[in-house]
Amino acid sequence: MVGQLLNNNKRSIKKKLIAIMLPLSILPLLIFSGIIKNIYDEGMIKRTQRNIEDSNRIIADRISRVLTDSENCSNYLTVNINRIIETNYQGSNELSGLTRDALIKNELNSAKVIFKEIESIAYIDIKDRFYYSNFMLLKNHELIADSLYMKQLKTSAGKSIWFSSEKRNFLITDENKKVLTLGKKVWQITTGETLGYLFININMNEITKHLNGQLIDYYLIDGNGNIITTKKELAYTDKIDILDWVSKKRNSQIIKQRDTKYLATQYEIRDYGWDIIGITDLNTFNMDEKSRVILILIIAASFVILNTILSLTLTNMITKPIVRLKEGAEKIAEGNLDFRFKLKVKDEIGQLGNSFNYMSQRITELLDKVEKEEKKKREYELSLIQQQVKPHFLYNTLDIIIKLSEMGKSKEAQRAAKKLADYYRRSLSDRKEIIDIKEEIKIVTDYLELQKIRYSNLFEYEISVPEEILCQPILKLTLQPLVENAIYHGLKYKDQLGKILITGKVNDEHIEIIVEDNGIGIKEEELDRILDLKVNPQNHFGIYSVDHRMKLFFGDQYGLEFKSIYGEGTEIKILLPKG
Repeated sequence: MVGQLLNNNKRSIKKKLIAIMLPLSILPLLIFSGIIKNIYDEGMIKRTQRNIEDSNRIIADRISRVLTDSENCSNYLTVNINRIIETNYQGSNELSGLTRDALIKNELNSAKVIFKEIESIAYIDIKDRFYYSNFMLLKNHELIADSLYMKQLKTSAGKSIWFSSEKRNFLITDENKKVLTLGKKVWQITTGETLGYLFININMNEITKHLNGQLIDYYLIDGNGNIITTKKELAYTDKIDILDWVSKKRNSQIIKQRDTKYLATQYEIRDYGWDIIGITDLNTFNMDEKSRVILILIIAASFVILNTILSLTLTNMITKPIVRLKEGAEKIAEGNLDFRFKLKVKDEIGQLGNSFNYMSQRITELLDKVEKEEKKKREYELSLIQQQVKPHFLYNTLDIIIKLSEMGKSKEAQRAAKKLADYYRRSLSDRKEIIDIKEEIKIVTDYLELQKIRYSNLFEYEISVPEEILCQPILKLTLQPLVENAIYHGLKYKDQLGKILITGKVNDEHIEIIVEDNGIGIKEEELDRILDLKVNPQNHFGIYSVDHRMKLFFGDQYGLEFKSIYGEGTEIKILLPKG
C-alpha cells in the first residue's frame, strides 16, 4: 500500500511524507507488540502442552487398565477351561461332553459379567467345537478357521495377541462397527497340549469414553500403526497424516491448518506399544487474545492520530517552499525562461531554487545552440541531397550510355543503364539516413562500376569487409563521396592504373572502414586545411559534409581520420559506433 502511494506520480509530497512517517512510527509499536505476543503465546503453548500431557497420562492409565483387565480375562478363562477339561476326563464320555459344553459356555458368560469391558467371547477347541457368549457370534463363524487371526494364534507361544481394530463379518455382534479383539492360544497346563483358541471382543465404548476431553481430539494408535479409535470434538481436519506423524515419534508439534494453530502431543502406553495422540485448538486456551488485540489497536490508533498531527505540521513546513518551486517550474515549462526564483531559505530547497535559476539560464543557451545545430543540419541535409542527385554525374553517365548505344554496344549500354538505375534507386529510395554497411557497399559498388565504364583504364577496385560488420549502422552516402574524391583528386591525375581498396575491421571500441587509393595524394598544406574541421575546403565539401554529419548523428568521437603522402596515395579511416 505504501509502495503504491510512493510510486504514484500524482500524489503530493505531503501525502508521500505522511505515508513514510506513519509506518516508521507504528513499526516499533508493532515489533514490541509482536515480542509480547510471542512471549505470551510461548507460555500459553507450554501450559497447554503440560495440561494435554497430564490428560494423556490419565487416559493412558485408564486404557491400560481396560487392556490389562482384558488380558486378565483371557488368563482367567484359560485356567477355568483347563479345570473343566481335567474334570471332564474323569466322568463318562457322553455325560461329560454335555457337561463340558455347558460349563465352558457358563464360564464365558461369567467372564463377560465379571469383566465389564468385554463385549463378547468365543472359544474354539481343537476339534472345532464352537462356544460363544452371544449367539450373534454364530454368524459366519466357520470363516475363523482359515482367517489370519487363527493362523497367528496357531504359531503363537500362548501369549495374548491384540489384533488390529477393523470391521469384519465373523465373530462380531455388529458388522458395521470396528471391533478390537484379543486372541489367546489355550494350553493344557499339565501337558502343554493345545486345547483351543480364545477370542475376546472389547467393548469400544469402554475405551472411547476415556478419550473424552474438553475441546481435544484424540487418536488411539496400536503397535502396528493402525488407528484403533478416535474421539473428535473440534471438527478437526483429517488432512494431517497422523500415522506419519506418529511414526516419526514426535512428542509435540504446532500444526497450522486453515489459518488455525493446533497443538499435537503424543503419549505412549508402554506395556502395549500403543500411542495416544491429543490435538487441540490453541485459540481455545487463549481467551484473552481478543482483549489484547483491542488494547493494541487502541494504542496504535492513538499513535496514528498523534503522529498524523505532527506529520501535517512538519510537512507543511517542508512543502510550502516546494509548492513555490513547483509553480515556478510550471512557468518555466510554459516558456517563461526569464523567470527566476527568490527564496529566503538557504537549505536544500533554497539550493534547489538556485539550481532552477541556473537551469533556466542553461536552457536559454542550449536553445540558441540547438537553433544553430538545426541550421547546420539543414545544410548537411541539403548537401546530402546534392550528393544523391549529382547532375553532372547523371549527365555524364547518360552521355556514356548514348555513346555506347551509337557504337552498337547495346549490352554495355544496358549494363550501364542498369547500374545507374540501381545506384539512384538505392541512394534515393526511402527517407532513412542510417542504413547498414551492406547496403552502403552496394551503393558504392554501383557508383564504382559506372565510373569504371566511364574511365575504363583509369582504376580498379577491391572491397573486403568482414561479414560480422555488414549489419552495423552507417550514414547513407558515406563511402561514395570518399570514393569520388579518390577518383577525381587522386587517381585521375596518375599516369598509371590506379587502385581503390575498401576494407573493414572491428576493435574493442568501434568499427573502422578504410578507403585507400594509390593516387597522387594530398599536399601537406591542403591536408592541414582538411584536418581543421572548422574550415570548409572548397574542393572537398563532400568529405567535410560526411565528417560533420557523422559527428552530428553519432557523436564527436566518430567521423573521419585522414592520412596522405603526396605522390603515394591517401587513406581515409571511417570510425563508426558498434550497433
